[in-house]
Amino acid sequence: MTVTADTTATSDARDEAPLRIDAHAHVFLPAAESPRGVDELAPADRTAPLADYLGRLAAAGIDGAVLVPLDAHDDYVAASLAALPASFSAVAVASPAEQGRIGVDPVEAYLGRRVGFPFRALRTMWLGDPGAPIRDSPMWPVLARLEQDGVALWSYVGPDQTGLLDEVGRELPGLAVVLNHFGFAPHDMGVDEFARPRFVDPFPESELRRVEALARHPRFHLMFSGHYALSADPYPYADLAVPGRRLVAAFGTDRTMWGSDSPWIDRQPGYDATAGVVDIALPDLFPSERDDVLGGTVARLLSLTR
Repeated sequence: MTVTADTTATSDARDEAPLRIDAHAHVFLPAAESPRGVDELAPADRTAPLADYLGRLAAAGIDGAVLVPLDAHDDYVAASLAALPASFSAVAVASPAEQGRIGVDPVEAYLGRRVGFPFRALRTMWLGDPGAPIRDSPMWPVLARLEQDGVALWSYVGPDQTGLLDEVGRELPGLAVVLNHFGFAPHDMGVDEFARPRFVDPFPESELRRVEALARHPRFHLMFSGHYALSADPYPYADLAVPGRRLVAAFGTDRTMWGSDSPWIDRQPGYDATAGVVDIALPDLFPSERDDVLGGTVARLLSLTR
């Protein structure tokens, strides 16, 4: 008598299970193999290949990811995305061309970037002159085109740009915005002994209130990530427990997404530990809320599927 395993139930259960998505991870090769910028955080010989990252995802039971280049050199991420299933997406990093800062048509530059690289979000650290209205910014035409195209803005703007970010929410209410790494406005970044980004005193009460206030824009989303760089405590980052819960309460889990920020966390505390921070930091979530943070929110936003 031959016994044949019935895999239908297993397959159906897998298809019905909530998607688990890492909403923010970097993959890159040494600069000599694939062009990219070089700095203290990512020296020329540092590498974070896709194959290694996919192994970590599989071990952690995560279905997909949003891949983010280190800078506007996106060849490696574009090639990686082309070989991946629909549970993966990618972000492009805005260059001065898309920002309208070098005398070319920024919309044409943006459209040219999308040829052969169907990114679903554009990351920027600059929005315009902080002394001028957002509609006067040379980047305004691209911001308006992002809203028209349904492409999200992946925001990582510095302190002098936060007022413009608030204006984006008022002037382009249909534009989805993802506030990277708790919405923190990066400044004075260092690199720690584990070769990770490091910031000191990132969340005074005034900064926390500023990010909370951005939740009034219905299309603004919070990325629950970057604990390792923002916390003064070791894993599991007890000093960020209250700020993290306040921000998630402000935005709601249906506008919150978890990201690992791999590879910076791969050495310390490790990918699995980073994936577990949501359950430690947000222990009172209902199952549906946890599903949102761990993949549902970003899957809806970027149309990710199995």
